[in-house]
Parts: sequence; structure tokens; C-alpha cells
Amino acid sequence: MSSTFWSNTIWYILLLMTSIFSIILTLYKTQNLNFTIAFLFSVIGFTFVIEAVLTIGFNAYTYHPKIVSDLFLDAVFGNYFSQISISSTSLLITIFNLSHIWYLIFALIYYLIEEFFVKLGIFEHFWYKSIYTFLGLFPFLGLIKKGFEKAKDSKNRVINYILLFLSVFTINSLSIILSQRLLCIQIFKGNLFADMSKDHTTTGLIYQFFEINLLIILYKFKLHWVVKTMAFICLFIVQYLLYSEGFIYIPKGLFFTVTSLDLIGCYCWIAVFNYLLSKRTP
Repeated sequence: MSSTFWSNTIWYILLLMTSIFSIILTLYKTQNLNFTIAFLFSVIGFTFVIEAVLTIGFNAYTYHPKIVSDLFLDAVFGNYFSQISISSTSLLITIFNLSHIWYLIFALIYYLIEEFFVKLGIFEHFWYKSIYTFLGLFPFLGLIKKGFEKAKDSKNRVINYILLFLSVFTINSLSIILSQRLLCIQIFKGNLFADMSKDHTTTGLIYQFFEINLLIILYKFKLHWVVKTMAFICLFIVQYLLYSEGFIYIPKGLFFTVTSLDLIGCYCWIAVFNYLLSKRTP
């Protein structure tokens, strides 16, 4: 086992273990299991968007879990550990209906964790400061709590659509986009950055925005299966054009397999999370 496991990776794994513990407590407590699961993935998706703005847009900080040798991809893994932790904590506070004093307690805990990670050299600030996390968690935790209370009984189509998009964005990123990247069978090339992994991640975010929205619309509309089949064929053609023009790398002979997994897999996740979000407990 690499020496970096004990110096870097182990701390991220411990952070993940606390996240899993928080999620278990939350799901045990909630009276609305299906919706709570979907909402958790929506919160993770929301934090991913914030993180993308800070790390890609403003180059605020980076992570060093030392899971893979690719520096940017390694930072992406660190991002996953961090944002899952914050998301699970915010939902724990919400489901247990903890008072505002707990906002202060958890904000202080995350401040200390961040400072500890910086001291260990497994998390690196550029211009960002830990105090920003401390201050930012107050409105974030309040927003998640208020959002859950509003969304759990809401029939507002806009709210439901946003929750569905964010939850699918999370699970699709973790299960399909990431796995295909690790297997090197689908890599996005938007030529936005010189670094291949940073370019893939950024282009992939843009790609998923259009893919998920188009597939949600296709799923939501009550169309005949023939029409939906034709729509999928059109999406395959668009994907092939992107592949032909070099915007997407897929090994020769695997285009149909990879694209089917991408499009049909995402569509299936939409069906799953639409079902979970619809199962609100009266």
C-alpha cells in the first residue's frame, strides 16, 4: 500500500465514513424515505455546482487525496468526499430539526477540519480562506433546511424540476460519467483548458446540462414510444457528430455501447429519481 494512503487518503476516507454515518442516521429518522434520498442527491448536486464555480471558475483551492496520479482528477475525488460530507450534514440538521446553535457548531467543526487538512498538506488554498467556509455554511445550512420544508409538500413544477435535475446530475456524474472517464472509454474534449482532465470535467458539465435537460423533457412528455425512439435516434446522431468532430473521445468499436450506456443510463436515472421525488409522505 502506498505511503500516501496513510498521509493523505485515509483522512478523506474517514470523512466519508462520517458522511455515511450521518446519512444512516438521517434515513433512519426521516418519515419520508424516498423523497429524502432524492433530496440528498439534489443537495449534493447543488454543492457540486458551487464547487465547480469555486475550483474551476475562480481557482479557489484544490484537494490532494492521492487516489489517482492525475492531479486534477485527484482533486475531483477530493471534491466528492468534501461535498458529500457537507450535504449529509445539512440534511442531518434538517431532518433532526436542530436549532440554529447547531449551525454554529457544525460550521466550527468544518472550519477546524479544513484548517487541519491544510496543515497536513492534503488540502491547498490559493486565495481562499477557511473562514469563508465557516461564514458560508450559515446561509447554506439555512437554505437547505428551508428548501426541504418547502419542497417536501410542494407541487410546484419548477421546484420539482430543479430537484430532479440536480439529483440526476449527481448520480449520473458519479455512476456513468466518472466510470467512463476512469475506464477511458468516453472523454470530453472542448478545448477549454490545456489540462486534459480539467477540460474533460468542464466540458462534461456543459454536456450533462444539455443531456439531462433534454432527456427530462423527453421523459416528462407523454409521447408514443415510436416518437421517443425517434428522439433517441436523433440524440445518437448528435452524439456521433460530436464524436466525429473530436469533441468526444470513444475507442473505436465502442461508440454504440458507450453512447447507449450514457443516454439510456441517464434516462433510467431520471425515471428512478422522478419516482422517488413523487413519493412524498402525506
